Amino acid sequence: MLNSAESLTFIADLRTRDRTRQQYANDVASGAQVRVARGVYVPGLMWRKLSDTDRYLVLIHAIAGTRASPPILSHWSAAAIHGLPIIGTWPPSVHMIVPASSGSRSRNLVTRHALSLEADEVVEVDGLRVTSLLRTVVDMAALGRFLPAVVMADHALHEDRHGGSPPRCTREQLLAQWQRRMPFRGCARAREVIDFAVANSDSPLESVSRVNMEMIGFPRPQLQIPFSDHLGFIGYADYFWPEHSLIGEADGDKKYLDPAFRSGRSIEEVLVAQTKRENRLRALGFRVTRWDWATAISHSALRSHLHAAGLPLRVR
Repeated sequence: MLNSAESLTFIADLRTRDRTRQQYANDVASGAQVRVARGVYVPGLMWRKLSDTDRYLVLIHAIAGTRASPPILSHWSAAAIHGLPIIGTWPPSVHMIVPASSGSRSRNLVTRHALSLEADEVVEVDGLRVTSLLRTVVDMAALGRFLPAVVMADHALHEDRHGGSPPRCTREQLLAQWQRRMPFRGCARAREVIDFAVANSDSPLESVSRVNMEMIGFPRPQLQIPFSDHLGFIGYADYFWPEHSLIGEADGDKKYLDPAFRSGRSIEEVLVAQTKRENRLRALGFRVTRWDWATAISHSALRSHLHAAGLPLRVR
């Protein structure tokens, strides 16, 4: 994405503006350039190759570059810059925090939030001023919907059990950030997100599945439980309900289609290894059920799937 941001052209920075504006208008009509924001363009070929997240990041750089002074980016925009995952689509505007006395006026692809900030709640990332990761997660938990807020919080808390990168923050740090902001609008909703978030959810798909299980009313599973048999270590189960002898696995398409996730194996080899793994788990006396994104994101589909696997709803 960085090369895309560097490829932005700001008309205000060029000479002979009138002629240049007309040239860029012609380039937009031909598809050679894309107008990202007023007076800001990016090569059309590059734009068409970008993911939705990278397009939103380009928009953020474009809007930030047109401000008279560097803005403090927040909420969804800060989340994108910090690399937090989104469920659904990124908003069509750039979010920034303005002084509490300024008012929350929104126009021209900019959404303003009139909120107070402490000095240590602002950091610099890729040359942009953004709310800190802790402040961003709490802001999104207070303002956003429960499911995407939990996905972001899980991602921030995630701890690599294989000894890779450390978690970006801890629950204690999130709670301290929440406490220092008290009282604030959405504080109860934010606390629910922080309390529900975990460090051992390995992907947005696993987080979405867990949230929807909770909303439907299924028993809370144990997460990332290791299993072994007489042959040795089998692996970690995404979800485990010991009282129902049920193991659940949430698998995205990347596991099969992305070579980076297959560790050099073919799709056939991945499927054979998966079958052997499940047979070993079943030999221990457990049932195993799998689902994908389409099932995880739909309450009705997930309810039907887990019911068919023998998982009852909680007694309310």
